[in-house]
Amino acid sequence: MKNSPSNPSRTFARQNKWLRRAQLAATGLVLTSAGSASALIFNLNYDPDATFTAAGLTAQNITDMKAANAYAAAQFSSNFSDPININIRITAVAGFATVGQSSTSLTGLTFAQLQARTTADSTTADDATATGAGGSLSGADPVGGVHTYFVSRAEAKAIGLTADNAVTSDGTFTFGGGYTYTYDPNNRAIVGQIDFIGVAMHEMSEIMGRIGLMGANLNGNPDYMLMDLMHYTGAGVRGLNNGAGRFFSIDGGTSLLKAWNNNALLGGDISDWASGANDTFNAFSSSGVLNALTPVDLRLMDAIGYDRIATPEPSTVALGALGLALGGLVRRNRAAKK
Repeated sequence: MKNSPSNPSRTFARQNKWLRRAQLAATGLVLTSAGSASALIFNLNYDPDATFTAAGLTAQNITDMKAANAYAAAQFSSNFSDPININIRITAVAGFATVGQSSTSLTGLTFAQLQARTTADSTTADDATATGAGGSLSGADPVGGVHTYFVSRAEAKAIGLTADNAVTSDGTFTFGGGYTYTYDPNNRAIVGQIDFIGVAMHEMSEIMGRIGLMGANLNGNPDYMLMDLMHYTGAGVRGLNNGAGRFFSIDGGTSLLKAWNNNALLGGDISDWASGANDTFNAFSSSGVLNALTPVDLRLMDAIGYDRIATPEPSTVALGALGLALGGLVRRNRAAKK
């Protein structure tokens, strides 16, 4: 974690307990949702190919990795319609120190501002539930004392807090080049290989705002993310801690939709799902499995500020100077980490 040049923004860097890495280099790749008047656009900016070669990728790996990232981003652009640009730098490092990590710029705001922006941005039934009476984003500020709420830069654009732009980086996605990945969207569960697409979606979603702080001190006082407000242990009982018994809920804990990772006991990210069925948002995984973007994942991204499309249309992938074929091998592996 390190400070950015100006307040109230911060740069929030995290290493996830996954084997996951994805890179988006400067190739001008643009991903949009087809058939929609407004579109969520991903600008994937890759480091020079020499960076990936130094990390251990072959020329074919680099081509396939870029196609896999395009496919991963398209899963979000085909499900959400926010008329904004999400600008992601993609790079890689040699070795096995990490599978995937993200570095994300944050913007601070008050609870009242958070409520006002999420209410104004409400477009779905889940949004209405979360911001309505008894919802997870309604009522009084649940945290006493001096503190700050944060959203990621991309998330701030999605809820209309920050003006959109197609230039400033919203975050960096880094993956480890020492691992063996499958990059093929049609063959993501190969023994001994990591589902790269799953890794990429995991990290991209963090840059989009799927991260938690739970009172971590970034600004001289306890700080929280928008998503922290959706942690509940039961009806009307918030779970603003790192321990067990926390579930994702949009209706104030009445419906507990999925368990969060128990950071206090197991380590890993508090903003990831607990172990269970394979899922791109899980805190832990292993090679040889497909980690999909599931319906509850889409509900979560909707609840933290993105405008979900009722019936997603086939995604259109428009490549700048590159003609990336999405049939490339894409593979992502999440391995349990201490």
